[in-house]
Amino acid sequence: MKKLKLVTAFHLGVAAFLAVCLVPVKTYAQSTVRTIKQSQVSGITAKLQKIKVWNGSGVSISFYEVNEMVKRVWIDDPSQVLIDADGCLEGIDQNCQNSSAGLLHLRRIKKLPVPGLPQTSATLLTVITQTASGERKVYHFQVTPSNSRPEYSQVSIISDKPSSRVTRPLLSPLVQTTRITKQIRAGMSVAISNGLLSSSDELHNRIEQFLTHFQAGEQMPTAALQAGVSLNLVNKLIELGQKNGTEGQI
Repeated sequence: MKKLKLVTAFHLGVAAFLAVCLVPVKTYAQSTVRTIKQSQVSGITAKLQKIKVWNGSGVSISFYEVNEMVKRVWIDDPSQVLIDADGCLEGIDQNCQNSSAGLLHLRRIKKLPVPGLPQTSATLLTVITQTASGERKVYHFQVTPSNSRPEYSQVSIISDKPSSRVTRPLLSPLVQTTRITKQIRAGMSVAISNGLLSSSDELHNRIEQFLTHFQAGEQMPTAALQAGVSLNLVNKLIELGQKNGTEGQI
């Protein structure tokens, strides 16, 4: 009986979350992508890069363009900024044994009192990534809450070497895109089977539009903005897909 109540509560929570996502999404013309070269933020020539986070406007840090997987993350002052990702993260998710994220999402919250934590206006974010060949890289960012007008919605780490595919848009790695797409579709199936989503409603069509943009090479935040769905909804569907036993193996 206790297990049944927990399952029911979980489904009700997801239903409420999906209902909120039906509210029309307001887009902002000023949302842009800021690019930073690898040499500017990692290695002996790196300089500490400042990233601003605004109220109601989170910022994503993408490592898709350099084809690196995020393996570990630390934020020195977690009282003002929450970290989410498109896959599990060691140091953030207790049950994560194999980090599989390529994008981090920073979200500002109302400052929480943390005993023993000094009051600071900014905090240090440290990110450990791994290349396809197994090489580890270290990135440092200074994260600063800001009350000004949002200036960008995504920070993309790019290679210092010019791309040879100048006539084609930057694409997410095929394996990463396929894995995430399978998880989202699995999450949609779970939501539909539990009566939380219908294949004939507007939200379902928006999610399909998101997948179309995402599979065409758009980054997750951009694809979500174009389709009119929230990034939180996309992450929730990925979570549902993972809980259903779909880990994105291809």
